[in-house]
Amino acid sequence: MSRTESPIAQESSMLSTGKKSHTAYFDRISKLSERLQGLQVGLQHERNSRYDQLSSKLKHVDERLTSSQDSSAKKFGLLKEQLGKFSKDLEEEKMARENLAEIKSRELNQIDQRLTAALEQEQAARRESEQRLLRQFEEKTTLLREDVTKEGKIRSENEQNLRRYLEVDIPKLYDSLRDEVSNREQMESRILKRANEEIQRLQDNIVAEKRAREETEEAMLRMMEDVVSKMQGEIATERREREQTEETLLKLLEDTCSKLNAASQAL
Repeated sequence: MSRTESPIAQESSMLSTGKKSHTAYFDRISKLSERLQGLQVGLQHERNSRYDQLSSKLKHVDERLTSSQDSSAKKFGLLKEQLGKFSKDLEEEKMARENLAEIKSRELNQIDQRLTAALEQEQAARRESEQRLLRQFEEKTTLLREDVTKEGKIRSENEQNLRRYLEVDIPKLYDSLRDEVSNREQMESRILKRANEEIQRLQDNIVAEKRAREETEEAMLRMMEDVVSKMQGEIATERREREQTEETLLKLLEDTCSKLNAASQAL
């Protein structure tokens, strides 16, 4: 019995190691999801901040225009119309950016859904693999128990036969005892050899399954990291283009303010 306990303990250790590997895999998935959420929140915050700045400057220009409108309504009528057009353009730009943000948000949600589906599929595959390994382990253990029970019955029957032979014929008992010992040793040797071979084969299957699962997990993680890196590059490009557009609008607004100041000083 001591020979069968050592391989079983090794299999339990392998299953525990597999669970730790899956825990590390889930941690990496969680960190990637947090990075995606952080990127989305940062993009939304930055967009709102720049829009508030533009709105504040536009409001300031509009207030200054209103204060001087009483004395120079006709002179600045055209300028007010231009500012109205600028306000309309700004509103259209706001709507365009909101639509862009909504599209990016949908894309992030789709990526998150794909990641969640892949994670659920991997979890189902892992549970199925564990159940299959447990069934195989239980089947092999049952076979070993049956072999041990069968051997015990055979040994008990042999002992009864030996006692019966002792009462009948001592010379026959000697020959029968010698043959029985030899047969029993051979049978025990075959049983132990077969049990060790089956346990070794089961261990090899467990190691191969674990290696294949880990390779699949690493491939999926690399693919997910590539997607995240690509998204970060696209977000950085979009941010640069947006900042260039906003700088252009700010420059136009500052030029307008400068012209208004010059016109006010001329009056």
